[in-house]
Amino acid sequence: RWPCSQQKTRMSGKDGIKTLLEAENKATESVAQARREKGARIKQARDEAYNEVKQYQAQLDTQLQTAVSQGMAQSDKSSKLASETENQLMEIRRNAEANRVNVVRQILAWVSTVDTTAPKAA
Repeated sequence: RWPCSQQKTRMSGKDGIKTLLEAENKATESVAQARREKGARIKQARDEAYNEVKQYQAQLDTQLQTAVSQGMAQSDKSSKLASETENQLMEIRRNAEANRVNVVRQILAWVSTVDTTAPKAA
């Protein structure tokens, strides 16, 4: 009886070890597979984040270019208006200077000409 029972125990011991080794190998493979999947998910998330950043950066670049071009157009308009205003002021000053002598003569003539005739009674 003992030899038979020892042989069964030895066989079941070998089967148990074999089962444990298979389970360990399966667990190792499961862990490795989980790591690969995690790595793939991380890579996908990183790629998606990179693409979102690139899209946002392109959007901001477009907004910047629009703002810069509008600012330049506004600046050009302001510059043109300032130039026109300055030209008009210079023309007014030239005209005033050219006519100053005539204006002074005319004012002096009005002031110095006194009508000495008496008004007629009604």
